[in-house]
Amino acid sequence: MKNRWTMFAVWGLLTVLQPERTTAVAQAPSFDSPRLQAECSWLGNTFPGADGWIQQDIRALTVTPDGTVFTNVEWEEGGGQVGEYRDGRLVRYARHTHGWGALGGEAIAANAKYVYIGGVFHNEGGHLQDKDTWPPKGKKWFGISRRGRQDIARAAPFPGGKGGKGDTLPDCFLPVVEVPDDSSGHLVGLAASETRLYVANPHDRRIEVLDAETMQRVTHWPCDRPGPLQLDASGSLWMLQGAEKSQPARVVKVTADGALEPLPVEFPPDARPVAFCISPKSELYVADDGPRQQILVFRTGGGRHIRTIGHRGGIYSGVPGTFGDLKFNQITTLGLDTAGNLYVAHDGQSGGGGTVLESYSPDEALRWRLFGLTFVDMADVDAATDMDVFTKEEHFRMDYSKPPGAEWSYTGYTIHRFEYPQDPRLHIWSAGAWVRRIGGQRILFVSDMNGEYLQVYRFQPKTHGQIAIPGGMFAKRHVQERKSPDWPPHQPQRGEWIWRDANGNGAFDADEFTGNDDDTPPSQGWWVDASGNVWLATQRQGIRLLPVQGLEAHGNPIWDFAKMRVFPHPEGFDEVKRLRYDPTADVLYIGGTTADHKNQHWKPMGPVIARYDRWLERDGRSPRRWTLVAPYAKGSSGHTSCEPMGFDVAGDYLFLPYTGASRDDNVTTGRVEVFRADDGSSVGHFEPSADIGEIGLQDIRECLRAHRRNDGEYLIFLEDDYKAKVVMYRWNP
Repeated sequence: MKNRWTMFAVWGLLTVLQPERTTAVAQAPSFDSPRLQAECSWLGNTFPGADGWIQQDIRALTVTPDGTVFTNVEWEEGGGQVGEYRDGRLVRYARHTHGWGALGGEAIAANAKYVYIGGVFHNEGGHLQDKDTWPPKGKKWFGISRRGRQDIARAAPFPGGKGGKGDTLPDCFLPVVEVPDDSSGHLVGLAASETRLYVANPHDRRIEVLDAETMQRVTHWPCDRPGPLQLDASGSLWMLQGAEKSQPARVVKVTADGALEPLPVEFPPDARPVAFCISPKSELYVADDGPRQQILVFRTGGGRHIRTIGHRGGIYSGVPGTFGDLKFNQITTLGLDTAGNLYVAHDGQSGGGGTVLESYSPDEALRWRLFGLTFVDMADVDAATDMDVFTKEEHFRMDYSKPPGAEWSYTGYTIHRFEYPQDPRLHIWSAGAWVRRIGGQRILFVSDMNGEYLQVYRFQPKTHGQIAIPGGMFAKRHVQERKSPDWPPHQPQRGEWIWRDANGNGAFDADEFTGNDDDTPPSQGWWVDASGNVWLATQRQGIRLLPVQGLEAHGNPIWDFAKMRVFPHPEGFDEVKRLRYDPTADVLYIGGTTADHKNQHWKPMGPVIARYDRWLERDGRSPRRWTLVAPYAKGSSGHTSCEPMGFDVAGDYLFLPYTGASRDDNVTTGRVEVFRADDGSSVGHFEPSADIGEIGLQDIRECLRAHRRNDGEYLIFLEDDYKAKVVMYRWNP
């Protein structure tokens, strides 16, 4: 069949020492396996995806008098950079803001006729060429896209507007500033009346004043520290100036000639004002992203503090990390309607996907709430409870009696960025979790997209609630991250290392590292088995096992390079890239490539999987019980290849996720092939239901988790970075 290899299974080998059970798969597994009857659900997002989802990482919003909310996001994988919400439901996305050189931004404004969207246009390294649509090679534009208020998906063109080629709308983008391609700095504020549009331009350090209809510049005013802009009920313009060096944050009124008149507001010394709005009663609402995590309310006349909204400490108040009403977590933007209802977006996250968009009435009662919590993430179940599900930073509680998409509730946020500022999740892009019990204690393991690191966290619920306390980390080499060039402190200057939090303070101290002079050989395949032993499949230099040595006094697990075992590279494999080990049965599964069957794109696992019985008993010299070459689309290129990304084993089955789709093979995104763990024979496959629709390509090397519940039902979690959620298949064989 065109563009497809339908693969065969290879025999198990025999040992001369004693008979070894061998199984050969009689029927070659293929993409023709039957679709299995499974319920398709999801967690982390209010809506399933096909007809709508909640965008990730909202950076700006504006609220119209009637309570319609327009939001803006710099990057939204599904193309939902700009959203319109009303009464707790998604009305529509603006689209045409993602791809073909276009991205969203950090500011948005609206009047009765138009919505003005801060954004950026670039030319994809010079590949996009049209002077009326994109900037010249080596440049990019920060500017404003104008849309019709009645339908934000439609252009509101104006003379001289850019756009029209590719998936850009015609004649509706205004470049405010042209800068070199490597420049950063979105427009940080927009405010619109019926006649004027005000723009905070950080590159030229000024406020631009445009005609709201023609989009022509009327004037501009020099401005130190441009920031978010707001118009009050009388039409006066206000701005929040962020702190800079020795200059504290302040709110200023911008006069008709551009002069800045500071409001005599005294913020607490540790406050970090990040956003503001002005009520119909001329009250100033300021979001404080400091340790208080509250909204401070002042009189615009005189600057007197009136009241505070939200629990002091936000998500860390009460039981730390426990989610609830008015427990804010990194507010990014807020607004008010004429009835005094408050709209707040918070985005507590370490690597994307943290949106909580909610509205409160004037008496601070919750009106509605929407979630877009996960992005490039994976979930795992605490097998000891069967009900607690963790991602890299969220804790969900499950009620399996509820309908699809309603089984989960957002229970807790596990990062405390103020108490544990050295938490690895705050410094490296993390992605996905494993939950294990060691010595009866819950331990959270967090990896990253490409399997470079393995992070270890402990819980201390009596004193720290939901917070996962940094307790350990495995690194393959000296860490040098652009995001945090000086982190972690005190690490060895060369070679692989293990850090353990010996004094329990959650920080990387000088005497807490052990290491080797050499880097870890090229490898991708971290695995933590059910006992807490850490495995690593190197690609060509054998399989490593670091047995867990129990817990120390603070509850951190102990591993030691001196106790490490290294098993030879498995015969017949070119590269080994994934691994699973079952300590109760002494069974090892590995996945990778052979000379004949390789991965088509650099990130996936490869299509070959083998099972070995009595692995530790035979010191890694076990013959193969079976070898499986899974189906894959040969010759596919780029990240859209259709091939196995990895695998997981639970109960009696092995689950194999696919990176993308294949039209020739009738494979959609979200495909999971199922095989029997006993003999490697094909059982069938899962694909997303119609309400889920298309899901994203698999970006995390460990993009799937499987769990057999106590009642025999299987939960299969699958990454979906397209629509800010985790897909969950529920299957009863």
